[in-house]
Amino acid sequence: MQIKVFKAGSMKEAMAAMKAELGPNAVILHSKKYKESGLFGFRNREIVEITAAVEDTAPAVKPAKKIPAPVPKPAPPAVVEEPAPVEIESQSDAEILQEEKPAPIPPKPKVEQVTAAPPPKENFAQAVESLIGTELTPGQIAQIKAMMLEQFSPQPTPPVEEKKPELPPPPSESVTAESPEQTKIRRLEDEIAQMRALLSEVLGKENKKSGISLHDALKLQEIDENILGEISAGAGDVFIDSQSNAARWMFSSYLNEHLKFSNGIQLNRHGAKIVALLGTTGVGKTTTLAKIAAKFVLEQGISAAMITADTYRISAVDQLRTYSDILGLTLDVVYSPQELADAIDRHQNKDLVLIDTAGRSQHNDFQMQELADFLNANPQIEKHLVISSTTKLADAKEIIKRFAAVDPEKIIITKIDETGGLGMVINLLRDDKLAVSYVTTGQSVPDDIEVASAEVLTNIFLKKAAEWIV
Repeated sequence: MQIKVFKAGSMKEAMAAMKAELGPNAVILHSKKYKESGLFGFRNREIVEITAAVEDTAPAVKPAKKIPAPVPKPAPPAVVEEPAPVEIESQSDAEILQEEKPAPIPPKPKVEQVTAAPPPKENFAQAVESLIGTELTPGQIAQIKAMMLEQFSPQPTPPVEEKKPELPPPPSESVTAESPEQTKIRRLEDEIAQMRALLSEVLGKENKKSGISLHDALKLQEIDENILGEISAGAGDVFIDSQSNAARWMFSSYLNEHLKFSNGIQLNRHGAKIVALLGTTGVGKTTTLAKIAAKFVLEQGISAAMITADTYRISAVDQLRTYSDILGLTLDVVYSPQELADAIDRHQNKDLVLIDTAGRSQHNDFQMQELADFLNANPQIEKHLVISSTTKLADAKEIIKRFAAVDPEKIIITKIDETGGLGMVINLLRDDKLAVSYVTTGQSVPDDIEVASAEVLTNIFLKKAAEWIV
């Protein structure tokens, strides 16, 4: 088996390089995504790294369908009884006895049985089908690959031990030494028996219907039909359960390729990082801002300040004041863009300044202009648009379109715990320019918030799918 690591800027490029070098039969053993720093830490770029393997095409491994018959054991040699010792009185008697002693029987020539080897299998799927004697679906092949990669690893063939010479057995026993070819055949039979047992276990688990197929889980979460086809093409029978990583890998790879992630909020090396949360009413901006503040203060010990411009709701000010008292942070309440600019200037010595804005309707032009005036108070404000996952897809698209007037750079998805799936999120963000920074999964502060990533969304998706497994 050949194993090689490929690195590229995307999963698609890495897989293309893998297929170009190892061929279409290559299997992905492991994949990961990380950032590679440039000179002096600048120009970071994302790297996708996959470890792939392809089986050698040696004919000794391929003939799995038909095993050559073992070489027939030769008949035991005829036993010639030696005559009783005779006393030799003279040289002439010895010569006579020598002439009367029968000549040894020459051994029969060994006949080698030659069995034509079957033609090598074209790919992994055909090799597996030849072992179990039945045709498999693409989903079953993907699941078998994942399980075999977890349980099987190539082991070096142990050297054939040299046997010490033994005394000839008694005439009643058959004397047949195992040839190197027979040793290889016996080991191959053992490996095939183990593979058959593993395949039976995989197919047996699938036949028990202990999971839900990837295709069905995506459909239940209301994924768009076009996206559904892209993710589950050729893998409709891949089942989601605790024993298989095939579905996890397929879904996570798709999200990495088609969604953008910002890795949360990145603090400045010098000066305060200024972040404003904006969005419509009732999406959880105030609670999300408190969660972010608590994460940075309690887990990283940074200095922070909070500012609220949401003077329309008295409860919002009281709520933030409670959180600021618990965290020991300063809270400023502002009523105009100038007051916001002054408050930001007072906190330039802080590491992080978080701004809570009032909820604005995407259909109210006056409110949108008022929000734009507030955000223009400082050009360094990083704007995160907050959208609830319970919002209808058409409304969410309209919100992104109307809030584009204030140029948000990132998006936060809230209330994941209040929806039946991730369909709206995936449908909304597929190839969108906004990068996801955070997702929230409950009301608890600061626990129910996570930095968004393909792995986090995949875990949420699989947790939702597990609820439908019978």
